[in-house]
Amino acid sequence: MSIAGSVVVGLMLLLRPVTAKIFPAKWQYGIGKMAIAFFLLPVSLIAQKGSFVLPQTITPRHPSRTPPMAIPEALRPNGFVDTVDTLMEKHLPAAMEKHLSLEVMGAVLLIWFVGAMVFAGWHFYCCRRFGKQLLENSIPIPEDTTAALLSSRKAALGVHGDVKLMLNHKITSPMLVGLRRPMILLPVSSISEMDLKLVLTHELMHLKRKDLWVKVLALIAGTLHWFNPFVHVLCKDVSIWGELSCDEALASEMSHEERKHYGEAILNTLDNHSGINTAFYSPLCEGKKHIERRLIRMLNVKKTKKYIAVLAVAAILAIGGTGLALATSSTGNDIGNAINVSADKQSHSNIDGKYLWPVTEYNHISAAYGSSMHPMKNEMVFHNGIDIPAPEDTPVLAADKGTVVEIGYNETDGNYVILNHGGDIQTFYSQLFGFAEGLAEGDTVQQGDVIGYIGKTGEATGNHLHFSLIIDGEYFDPTSVFASEDWKD
Repeated sequence: MSIAGSVVVGLMLLLRPVTAKIFPAKWQYGIGKMAIAFFLLPVSLIAQKGSFVLPQTITPRHPSRTPPMAIPEALRPNGFVDTVDTLMEKHLPAAMEKHLSLEVMGAVLLIWFVGAMVFAGWHFYCCRRFGKQLLENSIPIPEDTTAALLSSRKAALGVHGDVKLMLNHKITSPMLVGLRRPMILLPVSSISEMDLKLVLTHELMHLKRKDLWVKVLALIAGTLHWFNPFVHVLCKDVSIWGELSCDEALASEMSHEERKHYGEAILNTLDNHSGINTAFYSPLCEGKKHIERRLIRMLNVKKTKKYIAVLAVAAILAIGGTGLALATSSTGNDIGNAINVSADKQSHSNIDGKYLWPVTEYNHISAAYGSSMHPMKNEMVFHNGIDIPAPEDTPVLAADKGTVVEIGYNETDGNYVILNHGGDIQTFYSQLFGFAEGLAEGDTVQQGDVIGYIGKTGEATGNHLHFSLIIDGEYFDPTSVFASEDWKD
């Protein structure tokens, strides 16, 4: 999400010198809102739904429960929820373990969590203090012409619901506050009826467009991605273009003379809030530096031509598509160099059910391929094969014709045999009690030949065969090469 949002913000800023001259402020504001969505939503995962490939994992050469490396596997089209569940339960932990140890990963997550809590806590404190100050210094406006004017402007803009109107002697510029119970605060200094009408129209337009909600979402994005400078640039940018686009929406319906009056109303209510975070409210103006640009754009608002509108939509789609494509690609690389399964690998994987089940009369799988809790280490690890329990000394059969490339022993897998079946396809048999008599490296075995016997050597809690499928050095789910009736969970 952070990558996707950063790409959109980067493109937005890179193109700003051109787009600011061509496209209306509404377009700039829309790009900002799209960037917020990219920071908050897992758009790369959504894009990968169904037809996209998410990463899986492989392990170093033999060990059956060591942290794996990432490989691709096409997900079944069971819907977005299944896709996300598969990623979170199987692929993501394994891929993280490849790049980072659990200790480092835990430290990184702790730093992120502490940073997010500090960021959120500070803004919550500022918000509460700001709200308390406003309430302490605000008084209701009597039911006079001001209240009547507010009602008429609400009706004109189609704003429904209750909107309070209050006076506050601590502020110098009108502002809109409150998400669930909106309130327009006016300074106690006298405002002409014409200026007041424009002020109320401006603040009600913010309310109608839900600009305060946009600012809150930008603040949430800033909390989640506090480490990313692009999100903080975005928060400020959304505030600026929210004001400019509001001016644009109002000015587009005004005559040139009315626009001049509107500009004068802004100048008459210059804001001096001493650095109050504008994420908590929507002021009529944010400072003198911002005024010049607002006035120039407002006085020069023109009706958007059709070809400009088409070009604006195309630009939004291009920026969004580029951000989505780069984020999806980067996400895949970070989680495990995810790529689509090639036609060659599909043919090599022998998913036609021609392999022979390696343990006759015992077809139960006690530990499936994927992430699971290690029975001895009591921690989540990636299981790069399947476990088939059977009594000790039960014969283990070669799943297909092949050559014995390695026979050996290690502390994790116990006694193991590796067969090569051609085309860079290997099968791995471990936890064996012993090997078939006379079996040696370089021997050729036929499908169904006995190569060893069930045991519990290595890290094992009971007698079973650990069976893995390796294609081009990468581990795949072994059940894909057996007929469905050969095995059961």
